[in-house]
This record gives sequence, C-alpha cells and structure tokens, in this order.
Amino acid sequence: MSNRKLALVTGASSGIGREFAFSLAKRGYDIVAVARRRELLESLASELQSFGAQTRVVVADLSTSAGVQSVTVAASEAEFLVLNAGITRAAQVGDTTSDEILKLNTLLATGVIEICEAVVPQMMRRKTGDVVIVSSIAAFTPMPKSALYAAAKTYVKSYGQSLSFEVRDSGVRVCVVCPGYVRTELHQQAGLTHLRGRVPAWLWINPDDVVSAALTGLRKNKSVVVPGVVYRLARPFLGSRTAQRIWRRTTSRK
Repeated sequence: MSNRKLALVTGASSGIGREFAFSLAKRGYDIVAVARRRELLESLASELQSFGAQTRVVVADLSTSAGVQSVTVAASEAEFLVLNAGITRAAQVGDTTSDEILKLNTLLATGVIEICEAVVPQMMRRKTGDVVIVSSIAAFTPMPKSALYAAAKTYVKSYGQSLSFEVRDSGVRVCVVCPGYVRTELHQQAGLTHLRGRVPAWLWINPDDVVSAALTGLRKNKSVVVPGVVYRLARPFLGSRTAQRIWRRTTSRK
C-alpha cells in the first residue's frame, strides 16, 4: 500500500460496497476490498487505479468464523471501516435450518460486531477512525417472513448506535446507515426479483444515495441515518397495521 489513508470495505464487489470503494478511493484512500467473488474484486481493483488507489483483494466468506477473522486481521490498520457485506433473507418461521441461521447471523450481525470489537479499540488508540455499519430500514419495522433478517439488522443498528455514543470523544466516529430498497443485485440473488416490478419506483434509491447519507452522517456525528426522504418521513409509521398491510400487498408475489 502507498502513503494514502486505508479503508476496508466488505461486500465490495457490487452494489453499495462497490460504491463505497469508489467514493473512498476518490477521497484519497487505498482500499482493502473484501467479498467472495475474486474476479469482481480484481476488476474493481483495476478500476480504482484511475483514482490513484492501490487495492488489496481479500476473498472471504463472512458467514464463517474464518472469514470474519481474516477481515479482522486485514482491518487492523484501517482508518475507515465499511461493514456492508450481506444478503437478504425471506423465509417463513421454521423454514430455516440451524446452520443457515448461524451463517446468517454471523454475516449480518455477530461477525460485524466481532470486527468492530477488534478494530475500533485500535482506532481509539490512534485517536482517529471512521466506521460505517450498513443496517436496513428493517431495523425499524416488523417484517413477517423476514424475521431473521429484521432481527439481525436490528441487532447491528442497536450496537452501532450505542458504540457511536461510547467512542464519540475518542476521535472515532461511527454511523449506522439504514436504507430501504436499493437498486442492487441483492434481491435478485435472494430470488426476490418480483420486487422490482411490485415496489413503486419512488421507493427505490441508488447505492450512491446510501454512501452520501453515511458520509454526511459521519460528518454531522449522527449515530443513525436513513437515506431517502420518503423513508425518513415514513419511519415513525412503519410499525403500524396500515403500513404493514400496504407493505404485504406491495411485496406479494401475486
């Protein structure tokens, strides 16, 4: 790596993570890019060269303890940490095996916290560092048939919000960003492609909207931010019966 600052981004091969990598490279960071797909990471590394950024590729499955440990080691010198890797999961109660639950929780929740618990104290000793945790609007609302996903996203939202207040006077900033529907391949990978046709266009935001909201949140010392005006206005009402009925009708496959 060069003398530039260092940022580590998980889930960097596509979507929100890829957008974070580009944004931080433009801001003078070298990048540690983490994901499962080596070919996409190597393509990203090539593209980031145009901004003067050197990129280290780390291929890791963050639903496993070994993957989490590899990121913990790679992030030890990072001055900016983006914990974004994830999947979405839709399943009725009882349809998810114990092994699947463990992997989902490691990827979306406990692994994120393990990385923070290892890396943030190092940032505090250096008296500088930024952390972005990508949660979801699901952290604010019940999600029938996505209870495991909503629970994991609530877990990291609560942790990140508390951590933000804990380290605020140390020179370290922590912001949790909670997007709604984002135009990425996430839903396609989860077999939820019908959502592109069912969910109104005005409910979708772009990855750069998420990145912008997170960076603004850090700058303003906000512990939690919700990208998109519609979602910010709707957040207090998301748990209501009316909102739940509208959501179920909107996201139904029929």
